[in-house]
Amino acid sequence: MEHKTKMHAAMEGHHEKGHEGNMHDAKMHAPIGAMGDHYHRKGEFMASVRFMRMDMGKNAIGSRDLSDQEIIELPNPFSMSGMPAKLSVVPENMVMDMVMIGGMYAPSDNLTWMGMIMLKDKSMDLTTYKGMMNRDQLGKFSSGSSDLSNIALSALLRIQETQTTRLHAQIGIEKSTGENSKMGSVLTPMNDKKEMIMPYGMQIGDDSVSLLSALTYTKTYNLWKIGYQVNSKRSIQKDTWSFGNKLEFNIWTQRDFSKVAAWSLRIKYQKTDPIDGRNVLISAPVQTANPRNYGGKDFSLGFGINYNLRLGSVGLEFFKPIKQNLNGPQMKTNWTAQMGYHLSF
Repeated sequence: MEHKTKMHAAMEGHHEKGHEGNMHDAKMHAPIGAMGDHYHRKGEFMASVRFMRMDMGKNAIGSRDLSDQEIIELPNPFSMSGMPAKLSVVPENMVMDMVMIGGMYAPSDNLTWMGMIMLKDKSMDLTTYKGMMNRDQLGKFSSGSSDLSNIALSALLRIQETQTTRLHAQIGIEKSTGENSKMGSVLTPMNDKKEMIMPYGMQIGDDSVSLLSALTYTKTYNLWKIGYQVNSKRSIQKDTWSFGNKLEFNIWTQRDFSKVAAWSLRIKYQKTDPIDGRNVLISAPVQTANPRNYGGKDFSLGFGINYNLRLGSVGLEFFKPIKQNLNGPQMKTNWTAQMGYHLSF
């Protein structure tokens, strides 16, 4: 019995040592853009801050690029008296910045609470054309919005853990807090400036409540780590409209290249539904006023680096779309970059 007890203690110590080693290498965290990728031990806290920038430009329907001249030949589905029958305002490029501030706490080994607040800043440049006749360009203008966007609270539930593998689930709620009817100044096809409710894509929020869910699996092979995650965001309560539901698959691999650093390669597939519902006051001869012109499917490839500091760790990741199939006409994503900082205690 004494011999078995010593063997059991040795095995326990070996397991804890292996886990502790994994918890302090640079690949402890997934690529910085993968959310809810790990849970914590009882009593542990983690604070994080992330910054993301998405750059969009060039218009497309499906996977086919469109010129401005092709867009202004498309019908305006919300035409009425005094409004052009064809689209007359063309988005040229858009930049969205997002700051995410998060925290995690584990009241037990099997449960980790995760909370996050998100702030967004959006800016878009557009070109206005005459509504009829020769359709000449009238000029360019810009619009923008900025505010607190969302608050989310989730539970991460440990399902299975061995010395080299981890499997856990996420279930949570996200509340949109940003304004969904923000006004902006536009250059109309009549060549005058007018204040009106900006289209859906420029609104910071949609005043909805969404259900968050995810399943994450990771496996470590010495210097290598492989991760798989499927996650979704589904609106369960909305005002008059809500951004489309999302389903996302991620596969990534990481490898240490020093004692404090690791690189990562991630493939992401995302399917986003069109906007659900409509604000009847959002009506203009621009593609972004049509709730059907949102969402689509895209494959993206990301490269990242995680680096351990003396206090906490940092991560960088750059994403480039491989293929996009858009519910157009709408702008394509050019690239996405994200950086973040984690501190566990």
